Amino acid sequence: MAMQTEITMEPITAGTFCWNELAVRDTEKAGAFYTELFGWTTDTSEDGPMPYTVFKMGEHAVGGMIQMDSNWPEDVPPHWGCYISTDDVDATAARATELGGALCCEPQEAGDEGRFAVVTDPTGAVVSVFKGGDGKNPKGHGSFCWNELLTNDMDVCSAFYSELFGWKAEASHTSEEPYTVFMNGELWAGGMMKMQWEGQPAWLGYISVASVDETTAKAAELGATIICEPADIPGIGRFSVFTDAVGAAIAVFTGLSECCSDSSCCSGD
Repeated sequence: MAMQTEITMEPITAGTFCWNELAVRDTEKAGAFYTELFGWTTDTSEDGPMPYTVFKMGEHAVGGMIQMDSNWPEDVPPHWGCYISTDDVDATAARATELGGALCCEPQEAGDEGRFAVVTDPTGAVVSVFKGGDGKNPKGHGSFCWNELLTNDMDVCSAFYSELFGWKAEASHTSEEPYTVFMNGELWAGGMMKMQWEGQPAWLGYISVASVDETTAKAAELGATIICEPADIPGIGRFSVFTDAVGAAIAVFTGLSECCSDSSCCSGD
């Protein structure tokens, strides 16, 4: 497999997923899991209202982690959240409510990094919008390469996200189950599939790895629970899904080519 192993940085445009963030109650346990699994390092800052940890692959930031304190409802489980870049956080947040979504967190400053808001789509999946940062995304093994919406109403979500971000929803034919790819201009922004199980709609992040099978086996050794065993996506690559040592769901992916190690071709035809 011709895969990109070195992290490089790519420009972020509006409508692009730009950050993934883990919310957990046990940051020490979660940090140990991910540093051992992916070779990440952690850099924790105490400057803000609460400690914030940045996961790094080498010198490049690949994700974040916050601690769920007493202000979080007890029934909210540990989870990975995702951020989508926008040119105007306040306008995007207002538009989300007009389209049938709701605000979990009103637009506000993210320290010195920029501005953000947290939105719930009409089916209950949570996503954040953000403006700021350095305007670049990491690409390569150990970085996020895809974000996928698991929902109980694909039609409603197609309309919502297309209107909110200017995406175009296109049907993909890489599996027997219906699958939608969101296009951000000429680029793939993310995917969507219908949940065939009971549960809360949510976005799922995928991390690029050299070997899905080896990473999944190691995750299990480190305390993960396998949700979906390693499986092939015909013509695209191989993936698995598991919950980490503290219960947050995450997926890993290996593409059949260097192209398929990033979000630009995970959809197929």
